[in-house]
Amino acid sequence: MEQVFYSLKVIEISKPTYNSTTVSFTIPKGLLNTFQFQAGQHLCFKFIINGKEEERMYSLHNSPFENEMYQITSKIKDTGLVSKYIATNLKLGDIIKVSEPKGNFVIQPTENCCKTHYFFAAGSGITPIFSMIKTILLKEKRSKIKLLYANRNITDILFYKELNDWKEEFSERLEITHTLTKRFLDTSQIGEVVKRGRINEEMINEFLNENSLEILKSEFYICGPGEMNQMTLDTLTELGVPAKLINYEYFSTEGITYDDLNSAANVELDALIRNENYHVILNENETVLQGLKRVGAPVPFSCQNGICGTCKTKLTDGKVEMKSSMALSSNDKKHNYILACQSLAQSTVVMVDFE
Repeated sequence: MEQVFYSLKVIEISKPTYNSTTVSFTIPKGLLNTFQFQAGQHLCFKFIINGKEEERMYSLHNSPFENEMYQITSKIKDTGLVSKYIATNLKLGDIIKVSEPKGNFVIQPTENCCKTHYFFAAGSGITPIFSMIKTILLKEKRSKIKLLYANRNITDILFYKELNDWKEEFSERLEITHTLTKRFLDTSQIGEVVKRGRINEEMINEFLNENSLEILKSEFYICGPGEMNQMTLDTLTELGVPAKLINYEYFSTEGITYDDLNSAANVELDALIRNENYHVILNENETVLQGLKRVGAPVPFSCQNGICGTCKTKLTDGKVEMKSSMALSSNDKKHNYILACQSLAQSTVVMVDFE
């Protein structure tokens, strides 16, 4: 089942940094229920570029407890077709195609909650975390927040002014530690002590020690490129943090190397979707998702690169190997969930249930 896209009007465009674009839009009253979201969720955008449909996901960075514009920020990349299009072609008043909010990297605030939320972000990985932090500040008035935020240099820091404003307003509840990776960088203009280098195991340990870690009274959130996410996850696990307290989302596949995978031809795939069974014979090296799409099955999917988790399904029989499993939690894997877009059959029969 392909996503449903709705037509929304661009009401504001700004540039928070030299290499990023913030797009703001409002939701018509008739779609407010459809676009209700939790802090941390993302939207899928569809653009027609050079005559071809291009879909990309961007996290909402406004809080669901603000009655204001919906906002996303796109960081411009040298090879980023869509990010360049947003930066150079999108105009006020344009109608854009947007899907409803999705994603499991979320926070559900509790009024009387009293815990410490630790956030680890790199680059544009701050966007869902930005929404989460503001939501906690607004709704969990007894909780504290500790943010470790990595960027290349000062001018790359997304939401720098807003974060500083929050830090001043909520000085007893919000602490922010910046780390910058560019060599020979003059940090005097930032007006505060900053760490140097990428987030690594030593920096994480130091950050947690500086902030008096109490594991069972805390929760942890990680968002950035795959290499950083995995290292942070491993470090927290080694410190004894239970998996149920760690939440993470990948913002790119950079830095992750996948083994070459193959599958045999003529694999029999049966998929239960919306209480109906769909049968397909998979071609050689055809993923579960590709096979189901080929026969017109209403299979849910979005990014098709293992990041969003829209095509998550339960493997009920057979064996598959995944090229990427970034969108799956350790609990998902424990209960035999797979990503259809990344799964190549390793047995002659495969059965999946999309529930």
